[in-house]
Amino acid sequence: MDKANRLNQELIFLSNKNIFHITDLVEEFHISKRTALRDISDLEQMGLSFYTENGRYGGYHLISKELLIPITFNLEEINAIFFALNALTSLSATPFAKSYKQFMTS
Repeated sequence: MDKANRLNQELIFLSNKNIFHITDLVEEFHISKRTALRDISDLEQMGLSFYTENGRYGGYHLISKELLIPITFNLEEINAIFFALNALTSLSATPFAKSYKQFMTS
């Protein structure tokens, strides 16, 4: 199984859990402990939010079930978003925000 497919399968596997251990990934996907640690790091970069708890009953505790996938924009897209937002704020200064009586008294 290639890495991208394995990470996807790990996300599906972890979606039903509130807490998991490295051994869960090692046993389920037949990978080494070091590979599981690298995968956990990659999953975190993909938006999986969790915190670790040490000790006998510790492990990785998932914070939220919803994944926030990072979105990257190129410079042209950033400029388009910027000008679109500026256009929306300037629309509030147009006559559409005024009532009929305000036009009659102007």
